[in-house]
Amino acid sequence: MIEKIISLICEELGYDDDAITENTELNELVEDGVELDEIIRIIEGEFYVDLSEELSGDVTIGQVAGMLE
Repeated sequence: MIEKIISLICEELGYDDDAITENTELNELVEDGVELDEIIRIIEGEFYVDLSEELSGDVTIGQVAGMLE
């Protein structure tokens, strides 16, 4: 699950897979709220969930994965 989330973020934002770990916070990856909203929408679309109220920029990739389990 973590690998899939990292892959989605890398594809959307142009990061190298090696630059992101399960401990990376979302706010480290985005420049503004618009990019954060886009990442949330991509994750929601891929996993068919509604995370908009649960996610903020200070959650880690690992925490996002935990919300999806």
